[in-house]
Amino acid sequence: MRSGIARPALALGLIALGLIALTGGSPEEPPTPKLVLQTPPAAGVNSVAVSPDGSIVAGAANEGGVRLYDAKTGVLLRAIGEVGDRSVSFSPDGRSLAAGGFHMDKLVGIYDVQTGRRLRTLTGHTEWETDACTFSPDGTMLASTGTDRQILVWDLATGNLRHRLADQPFRATTLAFSPDGATLACGGDKTVRLWDMRTGQLGRTLTGHRDWVCTVAFSPDGTTLASGSCDWSFHRGHDWPRPAWRGTERCEWRLWDAASGDLKRAEAESGRFLSLAFAPDGTSLACGIGAEVRLYDLASEVPGRVVTSHHHGVTSVAFAPDGDAIISGSHDHTIKRTSLATGREQWHTPGAFEQVNSVVLTEDGALLATGSSDGRFALGVREAGAEGIGPGAVRLWDARKGRLIRRLGAPADQIMAVALAPDGHRVAAGGGSPDGKGVVRVWDVATGEHAWSAGDHAAEVLAVAFAPDGATLAGADADGLIQLRDPRTGTVSRTLSGHTRGATSLAFSADGTALACGAGDGTTHLWEVRSGRRVRSFRPEASQAGAITGDRPMTCVAISRDGSTLATCTAGVNQNFAEPVRLWDVRTGELRRTFSDPAVSGRPMALSPDGAILATGGKTVRLWDARTGEPLRQLYGHLKRTQSLAFSADGRLVVSGGSYGTTNAWEVASGRHLVTLFAFPERRGDTVDEEWLAYHPDGYYDGSPGVGRLLSWRVGDELLPPESLGPHLNRPDRLESALNLRAPGTDLP
Repeated sequence: MRSGIARPALALGLIALGLIALTGGSPEEPPTPKLVLQTPPAAGVNSVAVSPDGSIVAGAANEGGVRLYDAKTGVLLRAIGEVGDRSVSFSPDGRSLAAGGFHMDKLVGIYDVQTGRRLRTLTGHTEWETDACTFSPDGTMLASTGTDRQILVWDLATGNLRHRLADQPFRATTLAFSPDGATLACGGDKTVRLWDMRTGQLGRTLTGHRDWVCTVAFSPDGTTLASGSCDWSFHRGHDWPRPAWRGTERCEWRLWDAASGDLKRAEAESGRFLSLAFAPDGTSLACGIGAEVRLYDLASEVPGRVVTSHHHGVTSVAFAPDGDAIISGSHDHTIKRTSLATGREQWHTPGAFEQVNSVVLTEDGALLATGSSDGRFALGVREAGAEGIGPGAVRLWDARKGRLIRRLGAPADQIMAVALAPDGHRVAAGGGSPDGKGVVRVWDVATGEHAWSAGDHAAEVLAVAFAPDGATLAGADADGLIQLRDPRTGTVSRTLSGHTRGATSLAFSADGTALACGAGDGTTHLWEVRSGRRVRSFRPEASQAGAITGDRPMTCVAISRDGSTLATCTAGVNQNFAEPVRLWDVRTGELRRTFSDPAVSGRPMALSPDGAILATGGKTVRLWDARTGEPLRQLYGHLKRTQSLAFSADGRLVVSGGSYGTTNAWEVASGRHLVTLFAFPERRGDTVDEEWLAYHPDGYYDGSPGVGRLLSWRVGDELLPPESLGPHLNRPDRLESALNLRAPGTDLP
């Protein structure tokens, strides 16, 4: 984790004493505590496992690590942290678990189930991604596989490698031990391979699948092997939209005689197929196909019956040890337990979907406003009134302290954009309401009182902007209409139309005479505000935005303070599609520069107030010299997909909002990461209870009175609860010092 504030020994004295005792580190280099949020996953669940005694369910989620749940109630017991997001497996005695995944430093870890403590780290992989890991039935071995095309088998008594099955002809994405532990099965490109665990030699290869084998399992008696295949080479298990030209995804499962390798049965289906599991009595097979969990009776040829379904693709299935229920994980961020006797859902774990779509600072930099929605609404795949959709929000933050001032708006509104009046007295928001209409709402900043609302947009409002003199408020919607309003009353003075695939972004010129609007087809239109005349359209010849499906294209726009340069960038909300940043001459319409480096081809985008620096989003934020196109620096933080960027008026601060419901701030001159702002809403009917957290990269934080229950820290091998480190790390003064860029230094005395 990157550090933005120097760490003097006195300031960390109390923390260091505790950490040295826990980790054995030296007083000179106390390890930095790493935040582990005790909150629902904000990304898809890739793997589920049930403890041997049936009391705990483990789930591994993308970039959110492993979480443990009570198997009877679904209550979150513990988040272990970013210890593996691809695969999780319990040891046969249920006391430990293994996890592997992406960016795990080429390591596979074993963790204590009760405490979250890391018991052992296994080395040997040579690339960052681990796809699968599993214990042998007797608990003496652990096998793992990854992108380095190796299968590694460790002796757990010694920690030494027993077998290194290197130079595989393909990436093996799934593993399963036979019940007697004598054979290890792996899947890959259209084949299943069986390895002898006594010798480490290949015993048999099973061929016949038409596509990538991405799941394998042995029957409880070891006589049958099941394998499933799909177009894994395209999506690699991710929830990526399938292009129309690839056609319908086909999948298949097969049953093999484990001793002879003879094919016993094959069933073809349609959909993504990532996981299968035998029932404990061996009579049925559960398959996650598309968004459904299907159960097949292995004694008959009847089609599988749908046991349960998710909103998005099923990634993992497992039976409860007594066979009375199926546990399923999904790209919809949830885990479900479904009774096989009744077909009823017994529980499902919540997922976190909040996405910060818009950020804006007041002219003096004292106030930060953010606008959020459920990420699925922003993508255009769920409606504002859909069942289970998360709440939207407008939040006002003290930008100099990192503290939440207030939350505004009804939870039912999904907020896509926010804007602050030039004098900082009012905040406007645009988005969608449960009735399907687009809304614009305005509040008084000082009191939080609602000023007025307008629900006369036929589709959700995607952008709002105040004119520099504060006399006009513009709102742009998904139907391609812009409405210019009196910001005091909401009265519409003019409507501007003609933005194909939606009016997605707005920017006034500094003198307020012109308004730029980016459309979903990649075009940007420049309007004369006084007359409503379209002055010019900027159409990139090579833009493919108009033909994009499976993502929601938006064009971000910015105008330099001198009014001479227009910056545009078209990309999908999910960033499956992106085009270069383009700089245009406003007066002539000439294209001046294109940032063709793939690293900058992503929305959002922002110009510094002096037009000298261009910021672009993605998994990191990059700063570029807008005149030369040379990279200046890369900014890191709690990021997944950045959705909004804004510079402070003095150009010293850049703020981003995006996936995982986070807002980040950096100092532009140094690139120091200053703070990450979190909000944790919990919907209760028509109201929302909310905790908040402001977190510094060095581990210091400030937050609401009840936020401590959502926090823990990993320090070395230990997972520590808030009562152990919270009192030392809860330092609002540290946050305020970091955000006070006008001070001569950022260290406390």
